[in-house]
Amino acid sequence: MNKSIENTTLSLLNVGYVNLSNDWNYQNVMSPFFRLYYVTDGEAKVFHHQQEYVLKPGFMYLIPSFTYSHYRCDKQMTQYYISATEISASGLSIFSKLNFIYETKADAISLIYFKRILELNPNRSYTNDDPKVYDNETGLVSFKTENQRLSQSAYFETSGLLKCILSKFIVRYQNDVSSKKKNAKMNKIQDYININLHTEMTVMELASSLNLNVDYFSRLFYKTFGIRPNEYIQKKRVERAQLLLVATQNDLQEIADQVGFSNVSYFSRVFKKLTQKTPLQYRKEHWEV
Repeated sequence: MNKSIENTTLSLLNVGYVNLSNDWNYQNVMSPFFRLYYVTDGEAKVFHHQQEYVLKPGFMYLIPSFTYSHYRCDKQMTQYYISATEISASGLSIFSKLNFIYETKADAISLIYFKRILELNPNRSYTNDDPKVYDNETGLVSFKTENQRLSQSAYFETSGLLKCILSKFIVRYQNDVSSKKKNAKMNKIQDYININLHTEMTVMELASSLNLNVDYFSRLFYKTFGIRPNEYIQKKRVERAQLLLVATQNDLQEIADQVGFSNVSYFSRVFKKLTQKTPLQYRKEHWEV
């Protein structure tokens, strides 16, 4: 088992059962939480990861956190939905460490899981289907308070059921041995970066850890990930900061320190460059815990 997922915590934000119409039509949605759907009737479409998914009855769907997506329902669709956060002790996202599919045939037990989570958390539904609204609404703002109001048994059962549902989307790919060996060094570096985002990292340090010169390392990194090492590090720092901004009450200095920026002003400039928003604007437009 991948050690980085052992201490992963899943926390419920919202759960509900809803009948959607053609008003469910939203573009460029990107949230710091993942979504799960269980469709019971009708049809709609979701676009993400350069693919169109037709949401149909008897299937479940996953949209990972920090995923740009579009939604459209031309007529009507009825579904159970869940939104939840995932935080691990290492800071690594399970969506970057495990192989997931985003559509899977539902089984009977999964429907029971959705119904049971809704039964345990009856007042956690959206009051408005527009992401721009529910990312700000009071119910979402107070998700931690709602979790704290649960009994210990209900909280643990909810968390366990979320893992049970999410496990249905995990798959194993039969990668060939040569491909594994070829990418082993870069995978090692990717893990190192994700685990050490709170520290100062240089390209020279990363290259030296693999006994490679800086130029060759940079070319290999770009070939593997399609982005330069420093850009990748900044991108991952900002993604971690996005999660901390909406999942904690930490101030900007604390968050900057946790993602490797000792200077708040520089952190804010990099954050705005990559998200087109200041950290405080981002927190306000989502929710303040």
